[in-house]
Amino acid sequence: MKTNAKYLYFLVSLYFIVSLIGILHHELWLDEAHHWLLARDSHSIADLAQNIRREGHPILWSLMLYGVSCLTSNLVGMQLLHIIVSTATVFVFLKKAPFSWLFKTIFIFGYFMVFEYNLISRNYILGVFFLFLACDAFKEREKKSVRLLFFLAMAANVHLLFGVIAFALFLTVLWERFQDKTLLRNSEYVVGYAIFGCGIGLLAYQILNTDSVWFFDSFNAMPYSERFTKGFISLFKGLVMLPNFTSIHFWNTNLIIDWSKPIGAVLGLLVYALPLLLFFKNRKTLFFVYTALIGTQVFFFVTQRGAARFDGLTYLILISALWIENYFAADHYKLKEILSANLVGLLKKPIVYGILCLHLLSGMVAYVIDWNHPFTNAEKVADYLKARHLDTKALVAVTCDGTIISAYVQKKIWFLCEHSYQSYCHWDFDCARQLTQNGIRELVADYMADHDHAVFVSYYPIVANPRPEVWQPISATVQIRFLQKFEGAIANKDRYYVFEMARIKS
Repeated sequence: MKTNAKYLYFLVSLYFIVSLIGILHHELWLDEAHHWLLARDSHSIADLAQNIRREGHPILWSLMLYGVSCLTSNLVGMQLLHIIVSTATVFVFLKKAPFSWLFKTIFIFGYFMVFEYNLISRNYILGVFFLFLACDAFKEREKKSVRLLFFLAMAANVHLLFGVIAFALFLTVLWERFQDKTLLRNSEYVVGYAIFGCGIGLLAYQILNTDSVWFFDSFNAMPYSERFTKGFISLFKGLVMLPNFTSIHFWNTNLIIDWSKPIGAVLGLLVYALPLLLFFKNRKTLFFVYTALIGTQVFFFVTQRGAARFDGLTYLILISALWIENYFAADHYKLKEILSANLVGLLKKPIVYGILCLHLLSGMVAYVIDWNHPFTNAEKVADYLKARHLDTKALVAVTCDGTIISAYVQKKIWFLCEHSYQSYCHWDFDCARQLTQNGIRELVADYMADHDHAVFVSYYPIVANPRPEVWQPISATVQIRFLQKFEGAIANKDRYYVFEMARIKS
């Protein structure tokens, strides 16, 4: 076996083992459990297509989860599917990317590839998979035009942000062909354009036909002057991946921004000059990078979404640009001559490897913390309920706080706000935001009018200062007993209160 093949299979095997150990020790959070339950509790693909309309996400990942749910109702099935996709992504990267083995090794064990897009089972790694396949096909884009644009269409139908990156790369291809006067040179180009157009059209249809208003709620409620702040430092947070590890609640934080927001804002603005230093030798690569970054800013501006998983897409733009620049001939223009004369090109390698090493360090620390501390308390709660045989009783939550518990106990939970048994989240938190403890007690009393016993499992306590293991009335017809409180998880807001409830019989 050749040396390169030995490296390849050793690293892929090591990555899979690390991923398997990590993901089996990782507790689900709301979004992971929600998408699994959405697929599991849809009775058909048509039903899934209807249910997914609340999401603002394309259906591709949910279709894959639906397929797994037909084989098993255990959420481990989703986790195994996720690391299979992440391992396949790493295999493509290690085998096809035009980087050194040192670069590749550091990258695959960096924060996003070993933690955020690996241990946390969401759709993002599927987008990375298709993006890397597209970068590989880019090398022979004249011969593999249909394959390239098919992979970009598939990436776009994983997540809207991948649609942004795919569209930026598509525009780069069009610009190159326009310059070469080969825009419509043969039928394969036309077929490729048609495939990508259908992919973008399908993405647009799914996004614009969402039944939920959450997608634009934050944007519409925010003053215009504040709408730019959510995403303009996303590139900085994506490249300078340095979570605040001084607390176990490091997830979605950045140490520099937590330390000083003004300094973070200045650095966040300055880092947008970094692609110019890295890719000044080729204008097409620069075009791709800045087009993609502008697109991500539009995404952040409109949706006001903000989290490390979104910032990681800006990091992937950099990695993709480093990949495809190898397939462009060097340009000759004035700015390049000026920067080359000042030896700016010598900064590229230290900058890139500095970013990679920072990601490697953060990925290792995040992995260890996730090993030593629960990501959420949901699995602990479920184990507690099962140990005391409370999972056999009716379970009650306020709303989506019951979703993760539902995934672990594998049964539906009564959502007080929805007045029905539910599993996945409907993303309508108005009821939960407006509920007071008196309001919760009233909803509990309504539910208990038809039930003798139930267990209340929620982020929201029924009473302010519950007394452990003591029955106390909360109304003329209902009494409760506080059993346990669970807190101290990585996800900062994840804390659960468990109460046993019984109807007072006259």
